[in-house]
Amino acid sequence: MSEASGDEGKSSSFNKKRGFMMGATGLILVISFLAYSVISPYFVRVDPIPTDGYSVIQIEGEIGQTTCMHWVSNNHLLVCDVNLGAIVIHTIEEDILIESRILKDGLDNPHGIHHDGNRLFISEKGKLTRSEIIGDKPINWEIGNSTILVEGIPSGNHQTNSIREGPNGMLIWHSGSTCNVCDEDDNRNAALLLVDPENGNHSVIASGVRNSFDGIFIQDVGYVFTDNGRDWDGDDYPYEELNLLEIGQDYGWPNDNPETPIPNGTLGPIGIFDPHSSANSIALRNSNTTLPGGNKTIFVSVFGSWNSVTPTGGEILRVDLIQDSSSSQGWKIEKEVVVNDAFGVLGIAFNPNGDLYFSNYMTGKVHVIRN
Repeated sequence: MSEASGDEGKSSSFNKKRGFMMGATGLILVISFLAYSVISPYFVRVDPIPTDGYSVIQIEGEIGQTTCMHWVSNNHLLVCDVNLGAIVIHTIEEDILIESRILKDGLDNPHGIHHDGNRLFISEKGKLTRSEIIGDKPINWEIGNSTILVEGIPSGNHQTNSIREGPNGMLIWHSGSTCNVCDEDDNRNAALLLVDPENGNHSVIASGVRNSFDGIFIQDVGYVFTDNGRDWDGDDYPYEELNLLEIGQDYGWPNDNPETPIPNGTLGPIGIFDPHSSANSIALRNSNTTLPGGNKTIFVSVFGSWNSVTPTGGEILRVDLIQDSSSSQGWKIEKEVVVNDAFGVLGIAFNPNGDLYFSNYMTGKVHVIRN
């Protein structure tokens, strides 16, 4: 081999390596850009922007990494704090958080509470507990005896979430799927459960519900609940859902797909939200609030997407339920964006005074919406 041909071989090898490195660098840049476009809203779009007619005030202080909120008086707010593994009671006065106190700790990923007089029901990962409240006012509450009502529900991609008051003194408990798409081994996953608060006896009242975070009873309508669909089927499928409960019905998952979004024998939604936007907590409009709407108006926190190239969600929505005989189950919805750029929003609850509060899971901040 001549010296010239040897140089040509070295040059060819060098060019191949350079081409490979350039290709790899380009791929890394594309992946980095896509990752940044998905993740960045959670870090840079967390200062809520109200739409016309509304104002948003940030409460001074932080309430932590919260998954649920419940006002027990005008000044006392109960929250589920997953970072502390605790139920915390915060005292807020004149838009300032002035005191925080752990009411019950040692919890595994608490995601829901229900307050019933002198009892507090707590939803953890796969477990529902009833605890006695000791004390006549929230400022001096303590937790007494606790009883496990239900345990052993599997957790995976999702877990057991909100607890709400159900019919005839029962509780409705939201239980997520263990996976993105699969056939569950335990029929209590991907379901709504009806639970007896006295003895923990429970049954499945709705199936095919992949990840329902919250629900609420609306007079003359029924129990409506959010449900978040599968990932990895593209940016346009599936829509997140608002469903109306019919006892014993199947709501489609995991048999839904882009070609058959509502499989035969299942119920479709009465309303939809942007795909992958994660519609979560619900607050029923207080009768004494100055916020617009009526007795069939709810406000929904939409956490924000992580499974789409174009960010969606990061909003508070006003949702009005409208009777419509041509729509599924006789109801449809009309939506209005109340707050934008609130990526990470999760908890939402009306104060007894009529103000609407929401918390941001990512920042630990709490805000109030007024008009």
